[in-house]
Amino acid sequence: MVRKTQIANRDVMEDVYRFIEDYILENHKLCSISEIVNSLKISKRRCAKVLKELIRQRKITVIYEGVGKPTIYIPTYMFEEILRTQHKPRWIEKYAFKGKSGIIKKINEMRKEISHYEILERLLYGTGEPLEEAVKYALEYLEFENVERPQEKDTYDISFEYNGKKYIVEVEGTTKQGSKEKVNQLDGWIKKELNMGTDPSKIVGVFVVNHFRDKDPEERGEPLTEHAKRFLKYHRFVFFTTIFLFNLVRKVHEGSLSKEKARKIVVEGEKYA
Repeated sequence: MVRKTQIANRDVMEDVYRFIEDYILENHKLCSISEIVNSLKISKRRCAKVLKELIRQRKITVIYEGVGKPTIYIPTYMFEEILRTQHKPRWIEKYAFKGKSGIIKKINEMRKEISHYEILERLLYGTGEPLEEAVKYALEYLEFENVERPQEKDTYDISFEYNGKKYIVEVEGTTKQGSKEKVNQLDGWIKKELNMGTDPSKIVGVFVVNHFRDKDPEERGEPLTEHAKRFLKYHRFVFFTTIFLFNLVRKVHEGSLSKEKARKIVVEGEKYA
């Protein structure tokens, strides 16, 4: 019989591993023990033990440590991908085998086709910029007007237009539920647009969440915290999950739903009673 302490330890290990992975994807920076301790609210001593065990299991790798400096961690699969990447010198093309260029052309065509599906599939598991790119790609696929993803950091994630209105989108990918903090952040972007002179009747806030993204969509629970629901209702924002968007895109792809109808469903959003 498995003891409760063993289950708890496994849960903490999973939390630590997921935090390291999410931290890198969301912040584009590597992770040290201080970020883990501060975010997960566990003791530094316990965290160190968990990290040691994750290293032993080869789930994470230490890529930097020094006396008096933070030890930096990365998931092992990410580190191995970095090591596989090796720069090719320009002169290597002189030694290319005959027939290679034709094969490369076919491969690139297939990669482009596969990429279309893989970007959309990212709606089910992504976070950070990869998820934002997937949401933008899906909205473009449904042929919304003026779909944009601003390059500057201190702003909303995506915007698009529909029936003369501008929709401001905040995207969250999380292993938990959608949070009220992100809803409040969306409210800040809306206010910024209003301060720039945008007509209030021509702007709509949209909160999109990929909740419990590490689980099979069929096994996920409620996408929003109760606080998030209350704040969404207060601001009257549109809400939908990335699963909702994925399913609409798949119906369009299969021919059972028109893009026009899909766009209308998107801007109506999901209910969050």
